[in-house]
Amino acid sequence: MENMTHEEMLEATRRNDATYDGTFYVGVLSTGIYCLPSCKAKLPLIKNIVFFATRDEAIAAGLRGCKRCKSEFYPNVVPSWLDDLVAFMRKERCNKIDESKLAEIAKVDISTIRRYFKLYLQNTPMAFHRKLRLAHARKLIENGVDYLTAAYECGFESSSGFRDAFTKEYGLPPGEYFAQRSHRL
Repeated sequence: MENMTHEEMLEATRRNDATYDGTFYVGVLSTGIYCLPSCKAKLPLIKNIVFFATRDEAIAAGLRGCKRCKSEFYPNVVPSWLDDLVAFMRKERCNKIDESKLAEIAKVDISTIRRYFKLYLQNTPMAFHRKLRLAHARKLIENGVDYLTAAYECGFESSSGFRDAFTKEYGLPPGEYFAQRSHRL
């Protein structure tokens, strides 16, 4: 913020430019809230905007963090529903789930869910859940369950779909993995 002009900060705020998050905070005097420059909330009247170098300065001015951009938690701005979805997916690792169920739980649209999964988990929600199901199936195989039983217990509807997914994830078809596991014991 030291070298930035008021106009530069205003322009970054208008663009919702996340590269400036943490560099300065946008105070909105009319609402008593401070935001990150990337906040997607409607831009307030220019006369109501004050820029702060730090979160502490914004708080000292009597402002509170924005619930939309989670400015008070920056840089850890992971939405709480993301942990809820991951916990649900772990619990449902033996069942196939669909994206509409995730949207219902999180109470946000699926495109938002996909964006946060990509950002924080480097995967789509369905690919993340498939990894959980495959990991559980592998654990079942390691504990002596045959791979077809493991596939069906983890919500895979076809043996060929399970075989392809397992091979892609672990580099070996489940039958070979099971055979290698048996030889090691």
